[in-house]
Amino acid sequence: MRQAIRALRLLAVTLAVAMPISATTGLSATTGSSGPTKPVRAHDVLPAEGLVAGSVTALPDQKALDAHYYLADEDILGLGRKTDAVIARYEAGTGESLLLLVVYPSAKEAGRVYRRFGRDFFSGAFDPAGDRFVERIETGDWAGAARRGPVLVIVLEAPDRPSCDGLLGRAEKRAAAARIP
Repeated sequence: MRQAIRALRLLAVTLAVAMPISATTGLSATTGSSGPTKPVRAHDVLPAEGLVAGSVTALPDQKALDAHYYLADEDILGLGRKTDAVIARYEAGTGESLLLLVVYPSAKEAGRVYRRFGRDFFSGAFDPAGDRFVERIETGDWAGAARRGPVLVIVLEAPDRPSCDGLLGRAEKRAAAARIP
């Protein structure tokens, strides 16, 4: 019985990752040097390992994010028509982690938002010149952020550092593999 439940859970997670999100960003990833292009979505960057089935939610704007995780009174991530964002829960160690992915129109824009977000969200130890940062936040959870080209990857909460580092790393790897121009 336990194996059947795991098999169904794995199938649900696989289907959740494979389902497209209808938001378009105008960005594209090449499928090869002579192949066609397809829009890159934040959903495409989500790692499958540990994904909690049914937890993936598209975030068209700040209000949608606020319904899942309150960051600030203002839209520090610049969510809107030119971005594609998702939030998802992951099984992690002794609890769950919360992952936020945002695809911006350019790497320059993602870098600008990463620096602003990092200064507002993390302690003074945050280095805006770096491309990755992880620390324990005041709630006791672990959080991290990284940018890979136009993709901003944020672990908003994780129960421990290995869970935070691991999820952040898997998402970074998928973002790098997306080959976004």
